[in-house]
Amino acid sequence: MFIRDNDTIDVKVYYRKKGYRFVTYTSHEFEKSNLKDDEKKKFSEINIKMRELTWGLYNQLQEDAMTEDSTGKAQFNVKVYKENRLLKLIQTWDAIDGDSNPVPINNNSVSHLAPDIAETILRAYDEFSFISEEEEGK
Repeated sequence: MFIRDNDTIDVKVYYRKKGYRFVTYTSHEFEKSNLKDDEKKKFSEINIKMRELTWGLYNQLQEDAMTEDSTGKAQFNVKVYKENRLLKLIQTWDAIDGDSNPVPINNNSVSHLAPDIAETILRAYDEFSFISEEEEGK
């Protein structure tokens, strides 16, 4: 019922560069995919430990995403929300740069993630954090 501050969720994302984009899967999607074993071997993976979402953090992320438009009216900024989720939820990852050095988790590294990979990290996190309609019906 209560979540401790150090509780984490282990997330794995599979990715493969194809042209200028990435083909990405959450671990759940990868397991259920119709990819043949030889195709699966072409994918790399990133392992991520993410903070478990508490009610307080959930509300703080939403509040931090409120910005003002040009008329001064408050609005929810999805871009800010997603960036904050990545920055505040990722505790550790095994991402490395082109020289095999660990990549720190900071605004610069997160802003340089390929959009496909960033979205898949968030989707993988949500698979663990929220009950799906399918699970709810069971």
